[in-house]
Amino acid sequence: MPKILNLNTFLLILLVATSYISTGVVGCSSSGGGGNNKTTIRGTIEQVIGGTGEVSGIRVSIFENNKRRVSDRTNQSGEFRLTYKPDSNLATIEFEGSDFTLSRVISVTEGSDVTLDETINTITPEITFTVWTVDQRRLRLSSFDQVIFNATEATFMIDGKGNNCIRAKGESTVEITARSIFLFNCAEGITTLSLARVDLLADEEINVSAKKDGINSQDNSSVKLSMTINPVANNIFITSDKENGIRASGSSKVTVDPEISCIITGAKNAIRSTGLAVVEPDGCTLVGN
Repeated sequence: MPKILNLNTFLLILLVATSYISTGVVGCSSSGGGGNNKTTIRGTIEQVIGGTGEVSGIRVSIFENNKRRVSDRTNQSGEFRLTYKPDSNLATIEFEGSDFTLSRVISVTEGSDVTLDETINTITPEITFTVWTVDQRRLRLSSFDQVIFNATEATFMIDGKGNNCIRAKGESTVEITARSIFLFNCAEGITTLSLARVDLLADEEINVSAKKDGINSQDNSSVKLSMTINPVANNIFITSDKENGIRASGSSKVTVDPEISCIITGAKNAIRSTGLAVVEPDGCTLVGN
């Protein structure tokens, strides 16, 4: 059963969680919908094992449907930069040196700034991402729009910059699977209407921080925050500074399923449910007035 505690009891815990976000993430560009929907991938080849071992002069390319979309060559420090508009949620990134050509498939989203650093082993052969961070612009979905991202090597972040971080309506779908997921500086963290569905799954942490409702589900929509199939110390935090941690209405459904623990905090209510809405906070600690 959920444990209901006074808000002041968890002030220190929430301060630590907020501090973690502020020191562990960087900002992202705005906004979804009519904003810039190009994706920029910045990266550094930190090491090449085998062959000449040179990190400079390597051609880095993005392929979609076996067609080269964009390419760049690394500088003396192994740095590269690629900008393009994805046509798919999957792409192939290829590294071509003087004595090797290696590639692997990566997950991509429109309107994101990506940091992708790697080590290349030409002997194994293998490409290992040492850093993979996705700074996603705010998401606005309608009709049958879809955003799908699946990479448990990556940290996925949305800086709302005072606006809603994810807003989905109609029969739209958001499916994000990552190492950790952070939604912060949001007016509302996740807003769903009509038949929209938002699923966030993480190996480690999911943290939704909003001024208004952390999650606001309406109509027949659904929201799920959950651990992955093979989680690694998964914890979930949902925080509202002025409203409700979770507000559910209509016939909507909200599911929170952590591996270890979760805290749902609202200045008014941790959970506010009306109509036929269902909220399933599996063992979460509920903090509210």
